[in-house]
Amino acid sequence: MDKHLQELLQQEDQKRRDEELRRTYALSQKSQGVAVFLSLLLAFAAYIYTRRWKALMIFLGWCIFVGVLFSDEEGEVSLPGLFLASTWAAVDNCAAIQRAREKIDLLRSGQSLDSDRET
Repeated sequence: MDKHLQELLQQEDQKRRDEELRRTYALSQKSQGVAVFLSLLLAFAAYIYTRRWKALMIFLGWCIFVGVLFSDEEGEVSLPGLFLASTWAAVDNCAAIQRAREKIDLLRSGQSLDSDRET
């Protein structure tokens, strides 16, 4: 392979890793308490707080599915459906914050994230 092309590919790969590290660090700085409060207030607000857009789309799809299962005859979502949605949002966002904190701690201790992915 051309040496210049190989250097460009390495630079792009490094940019992608740096961006992923920035997102992970930003997520690790979020408060789990705020995420729980927001999910109880308005379930999808916790996803906006953590800026996890892909997870938000999955959550909204899940809410549509649960809404169909737990809706009453008029099509309104029942209390169990709302409880499930807020509980799911709280657990998912708190787990994501905790995983981000663990990744940052690994990096601070000098371990590589690549070795963590293999286990």
